Amino acid sequence: MRNIFCLFGLMLGLVFGTYAQQFEIGKATDNSYTITADTALLVKAITRTLNDGTIINNLRIESVGAHHYLIAEGTYKNYSKLIALVLTYNISTRTYFAKQNDGYVTCASAACLQCSMFKENGRIIGCKCAEKATISNQCNFTHKPISAFYQNIIRAKQMMLKK
Repeated sequence: MRNIFCLFGLMLGLVFGTYAQQFEIGKATDNSYTITADTALLVKAITRTLNDGTIINNLRIESVGAHHYLIAEGTYKNYSKLIALVLTYNISTRTYFAKQNDGYVTCASAACLQCSMFKENGRIIGCKCAEKATISNQCNFTHKPISAFYQNIIRAKQMMLKK
């Protein structure tokens, strides 16, 4: 009997520990997505995660099949940069979450004025130049399977609470 209670306690700890390691980013509505988290907090967390001087101009949530992303549009050294941070979606609550260690991808190029993300089977697998009249049609694709985005959100939230 004691072993059953220990096993039950371990299972509860795993379930609640998993939910504790996520941060709500937004909600799905009937026709779109709404970011529910403080956008200043998200910008600060993304900036710290990239740690390269990128300036974030716009945030949105995008779903591609069963895959969900927080899309950040920004500039780095006067050229455009797209960042797609992986989100988890809870279908029953229609809520998007950032989870610990989830990764991200980036698309950027100094020669292409506007890079876009190339998607296949719901996943972002590369980048392409969306502009025709540019010096180059090449965009640089970076994939980071694990990132500190979640930790940076928590850190930014704690810093904002201290103010």
